[in-house]
Amino acid sequence: MPENSVRPRWFWYLPVTLLVAVACLQLWLSQTAGLSPWSGGGFGMFSTMDGRGNRHFHAFAIRPGIRRELDIPSSLNPHLERVLVFPTESALRSLAAELAHVPTPDAGPLVAIEIQVWTTRFDPHSLEPSSTLLRASEIPIDPNESGSLGDR
Repeated sequence: MPENSVRPRWFWYLPVTLLVAVACLQLWLSQTAGLSPWSGGGFGMFSTMDGRGNRHFHAFAIRPGIRRELDIPSSLNPHLERVLVFPTESALRSLAAELAHVPTPDAGPLVAIEIQVWTTRFDPHSLEPSSTLLRASEIPIDPNESGSLGDR
């Protein structure tokens, strides 16, 4: 048998191997890091309602004695969409740095930005929807430099 006919056979398994690897990575990230099954390859998109449209977000500016929910400016929608789809710590810190510049009517130094990402879950018996906290983080803001993140 010529060597040419044997060599390309391993190429036949390459696409299948890559698809299985991407599917496994996406399953792992959706179970451990909060990746929406609708993203990261889309292998789980029809198995769940946990898409970007079923996730919501709350952000709070924390000042001494005050915790105020922030109105998110539309200019931050691209950041917000990334956080809703894949709420990693680095994505939350990046968004918190942007949110530190959102004005509030409160006096006093900004101490931290708290970010919460929620998802909608459905009871398997009654199908009643409820919100479940997917990821939350309180990112300290350095009071000496307005809007810069602290060392935590």
